[in-house]
Amino acid sequence: MSRGNGWRVKSVSPAGAPDETSDEFEPFKELEYEAERIVRHPHVEAERLHLIAEEGESGATPFIEIVSVARWVIPLLLLMVALMLGVYFAARRWG
Repeated sequence: MSRGNGWRVKSVSPAGAPDETSDEFEPFKELEYEAERIVRHPHVEAERLHLIAEEGESGATPFIEIVSVARWVIPLLLLMVALMLGVYFAARRWG
């Protein structure tokens, strides 16, 4: 598919990641590819990231594990802060 400004947009498949060893490797294209995969197929991408983290051979493994833990810790932390603020303002109003 071609756009009016000269861009060529091509379909992205999970097996069609840009090759880092080629002369045409562009980091922003790689990021665009990853973002498109996450947006279009979030469950498949989550499963793929889980498998990468289980293997533990990728440099992204620590970040995948940190995000999987933060997914539960951050909402819990926000809930605790909200409860503490609620108790503080309730005690200040009636105390």
